[in-house]
Amino acid sequence: MAYQNSPQQMNEELQKFRDEISCIVVLEKAGYRFDRSESSARHMRFRRQKGESIIVTHGGKGWWDPHNSSSIVKGSVVDLVRFLNPGMSLGNARVELRGMLGLTPSGAEYVAEPKERKPARDPKYMWKNRQAPHPGSAAWTYLTRDRALPESILRLAIQQGLLREGMKGTAWFAHSNNAGELTGMEMRGPEYRGFSSGGGGKMLFRMRTGEKGETPVRLVIGESAIDVLSYAAMDPFNFEPSLYVSTGGGMSPEALEEFRVLLGTIEAGGRVMIAVDCDAQGDRYEEIYAPMIREAGLKPLRYSPSARDKDWNAVLQRRARQDVAA
Repeated sequence: MAYQNSPQQMNEELQKFRDEISCIVVLEKAGYRFDRSESSARHMRFRRQKGESIIVTHGGKGWWDPHNSSSIVKGSVVDLVRFLNPGMSLGNARVELRGMLGLTPSGAEYVAEPKERKPARDPKYMWKNRQAPHPGSAAWTYLTRDRALPESILRLAIQQGLLREGMKGTAWFAHSNNAGELTGMEMRGPEYRGFSSGGGGKMLFRMRTGEKGETPVRLVIGESAIDVLSYAAMDPFNFEPSLYVSTGGGMSPEALEEFRVLLGTIEAGGRVMIAVDCDAQGDRYEEIYAPMIREAGLKPLRYSPSARDKDWNAVLQRRARQDVAA
């Protein structure tokens, strides 16, 4: 078919495009699809991918770009073809539109790719996406100022991958099984105390002293990670190859079995310090641990703070205050 090039005929053809070709047809050919979830009776959104969409108005006769914040980009079907093909001349746009005369929209709808489900309750995911505390951070300040833990102890825990910083200055202490897999975290902070949900749950927090690969000659077991780190900070024998273990409170049968197996890694004839509180619960823990320790051929020793101190961290804090006063 031959096309005349007189200005009148060119204008008549452009008007024919505007009257007979829906902007929807142009968008569908360019890969856009109707996004029902973000459309209304007046404004229909067509999307090609996330962050790339066009709004169609006036029953398909008009359009505008919702992503251009500097000025509104809008127009007719003729303008749309040139907008989707930057640099296209009006003549080439006419050629493009001639092939769309007589076409109707297919009605294809946009289907968003399923969002990646973040395993927010998976301790391994939470741990991976948190950094270790550092001087000046909220958790570092909480542990050194409020809990009086020395920086050397914190650096040792961080070096062994045992400490992370959570929300609102919360310190996270890693629990793992005997295979070395993270199972959960003790969480302690100025406004929070708890244990992470999901994962394998409470097993054992474990920090070593001595040279890497040395068999521990001592094991210290306490009720919380902060307690055993406090004990380690005051321990006159922490230069020996030792293993400092926290149960995070009561132990499940699975955690007790982990502890039983762990006792087999201590040097024969070694010592196990039961560093628990001076109360009925501490007595109960001793009743549970001591027989297991003897069974493993090791010597159980109960160590508890005096009645005036709630736990081993209270002892550490009192000593820190006395040092400051001195």
